[in-house]
Amino acid sequence: MAYVLIHHNVIDYDKFRSVFDFDAARRKRLGCQGGRLLRSTIGPNDFFAFFEWDTLENARRFIAEYETREAFEWVHSVEEVRAFALEDVESVDF
Repeated sequence: MAYVLIHHNVIDYDKFRSVFDFDAARRKRLGCQGGRLLRSTIGPNDFFAFFEWDTLENARRFIAEYETREAFEWVHSVEEVRAFALEDVESVDF
């Protein structure tokens, strides 16, 4: 399984959410299988988007696309948006 983790520290949640929702169809078309939007305890506008992806290649392609970088600009982040393609190594039980 492959994943994409994106960190957004945004100025305006409503603006962020409109861009996030608008990009959903493109994510799905590129192999996104769904995911979660998580709010950090650092502040009310600090978010992590965690998506499952069909392949690592498609996850990397999504991050590298011009449209993704453009969407990162549209959300008006306080700091640079950071995105990571991740691959599953192993499950661990605690």
